[in-house]
Amino acid sequence: MRNRPAIEKCILSFSHNRYQSRNEADRVGLGKARREIAQGKRGISHLILRAEDDRIDRLKFLFLINGIPLMCYALGNVLLSSVREIAVVGSPEVKAVLDLFKETLDCRGKTIHFVPEDPDNLMLISTLLRGRDALTLEKNELVLFQPGDLPFLYELEKVVQDRDIRSNNLIMWLNSRSAMFNDYERHPETEFVQRNYHYRCIDEKEGRLHDVKEPNVYPINLTAIEGDIIELLHETRKDGRILNAFLSKALREPKRMLKMLPVVATHFRKFDKELKKFRQEDEFKFGMHLKNFNRGMSTLLNTQATSKFHDDPAFVADVDALEDWEDYESLVQVAELKHGAEGLLKIHPFGKELLAFRQQAMPRLKLKLPMYADFEGYLNEVYRTQEMGYMPFDKEGRYDTPNLHTPMIEQAYSWYRTRAARFERR
Repeated sequence: MRNRPAIEKCILSFSHNRYQSRNEADRVGLGKARREIAQGKRGISHLILRAEDDRIDRLKFLFLINGIPLMCYALGNVLLSSVREIAVVGSPEVKAVLDLFKETLDCRGKTIHFVPEDPDNLMLISTLLRGRDALTLEKNELVLFQPGDLPFLYELEKVVQDRDIRSNNLIMWLNSRSAMFNDYERHPETEFVQRNYHYRCIDEKEGRLHDVKEPNVYPINLTAIEGDIIELLHETRKDGRILNAFLSKALREPKRMLKMLPVVATHFRKFDKELKKFRQEDEFKFGMHLKNFNRGMSTLLNTQATSKFHDDPAFVADVDALEDWEDYESLVQVAELKHGAEGLLKIHPFGKELLAFRQQAMPRLKLKLPMYADFEGYLNEVYRTQEMGYMPFDKEGRYDTPNLHTPMIEQAYSWYRTRAARFERR
């Protein structure tokens, strides 16, 4: 195998599945939040879910952060990288925002294609294939697939220029709690992104145990990875159910299952015993040795694949829930309290362009998209129906939530302030 050495094309997904009704969506979302509250979980999530009968499409990528659509942050992140061509998959509302984005801002010579989502087939594999068809991809070329709900993931260069691209057709950038927040045990307030980590991974080379969450960034060769496993991995990636994907694939491919037997034997012989060297008591849903996991993944995929860790909380800080949206809204509010109207520039290297978009394009979008006509009122109503117990905006449209006044937001501001300054010096 000898792939191209760098990734030059990206599929940026602003598409998401929809429930048949708002009642069904709320049953799922509120049910999850109520269970997490009852169980005393660290990260409570009131999910932002779409429904077919919504008057206004509750598409999270359209939510405003500091008056700017979330999707604009994600677009800016890719423009800051060496990626040259981007396929944007999304709804008609996404297209309306994208058109004004391209009209208003300098896209740095990059080519951006819009690809309409298929409302009758919103599965991940459909999104990938629609994005792929808008790009010209060679057999030895990886593409960056990324959900568009990671607004501060602007350090993409290490992903698209990764040296392992040449020899792997899939790279899993795993979210490791200790790699991102290396002092969280002594200073819990430094862990400014609250998530539940269901996996355990032993890195034999470093002699280190990682609490792990599934990746949000996927460098992938779409000609080498079978479509069914992509969908299986996506559907089972949450709550520690990724093992189900591997077992399901193995049952369909008996020859590969035979090749998997040494991997499985090694796992059952070694993992629990070696885990106790790091932690005597632990609750988790799936554990693995990093080397053995990579070996098993490559066997089941029938192609070379690998996984690795990163130290950037922006990789895990996606916007799936109202709590996640608050994290970012509060972050920018704190930056503005410290630096005035240009606070966003201090924490995001695409901040100047984002503020220009807000000034030049948002007045027009408020006339085009119902969500933006009164975003504060719209979101207050969402909070009410989702049993949040408070409203994010007062009668004058001023933002204020309990989240805004937590030490974690100060930690997030300090981290992004340092990271953005370092990024600008490169």
